[in-house]
Amino acid sequence: MKKLIFTAFVALSVLVSCNQINKKQALKEENGKEHAAKTIAQIMETAEQNVGKEVYFEGIVKHVCAHSGRRVILLDETGKLSLRVEATGDIKGFNRELSGSTIAVKGTLQENRLSEKFINDWEAKVKAKEDAEEGGEHCASEMININQMREWMKKANRNFYLVYFVNGTSYEIVE
Repeated sequence: MKKLIFTAFVALSVLVSCNQINKKQALKEENGKEHAAKTIAQIMETAEQNVGKEVYFEGIVKHVCAHSGRRVILLDETGKLSLRVEATGDIKGFNRELSGSTIAVKGTLQENRLSEKFINDWEAKVKAKEDAEEGGEHCASEMININQMREWMKKANRNFYLVYFVNGTSYEIVE
């Protein structure tokens, strides 16, 4: 009788522990899917609907602000899309050694609308600077940006240009 009770107890223990392992694995998988890092392209596809919401994504560090380290520019895997991340929350700053690394960032998606007036004023300043310096590569790249903004505004039929960025609250290096 003792053997029967002992065998039943062992069998029951094995069943319960297997069930607990399966529950933990299912929870881990569910959380993993829920918290899987998105690409910059995925963030940008739904950016308008997600302003003010928490996002989790990864990208390659293209630039770390040399003055304060409080800002990074991340590129997607194609190198065509970028997203600025501002250091907030637990992030005190970004180390320059991150340049070239892939990081996963959690933060709140924000937008900045550049008005037509702002763009016109910016263009006037660039032209004045260009005249004073007799041209220059810096001014040419700014004018290209301004023209691209105007083209986007025309295609989107808007009187402002949208710039999305993230107030980053935490990040980790992706290996």
